[in-house]
Amino acid sequence: MFYESKTTLEILSQILISSAFLGTLVINATTKVQQHLDRMREMGIPLPSTILWAGFSIQAVGGTMLALDIRADIGASLLIIFTIMATIIFHRFWHVDDQLRRHLHVSFIFSNIAIIGALLLTI
Repeated sequence: MFYESKTTLEILSQILISSAFLGTLVINATTKVQQHLDRMREMGIPLPSTILWAGFSIQAVGGTMLALDIRADIGASLLIIFTIMATIIFHRFWHVDDQLRRHLHVSFIFSNIAIIGALLLTI
């Protein structure tokens, strides 16, 4: 049964964490594909379309598994891998000249570290 051995706080945490991943997935997969592909090509990422859609798939599967508490440990692990890879690809602050944009990318990295910490608590 879903969430059988979880406290109310654990259930709420899993739903909130998974909603962040699933919500951004919907936005990115429906309105930001070309923007992501252009950035990936500009950075020299090989097979950008394949990597982007593989990332979306991992995000969808992991987010759904965590939301529905179906092997949430595996779902959280997938989301950790996704977060690390997305951070490496999209938050290369050392390549950003504008100080504000550089600061934002560093902030995103620290936010992603916190997200990984939250995901580790669900395992």
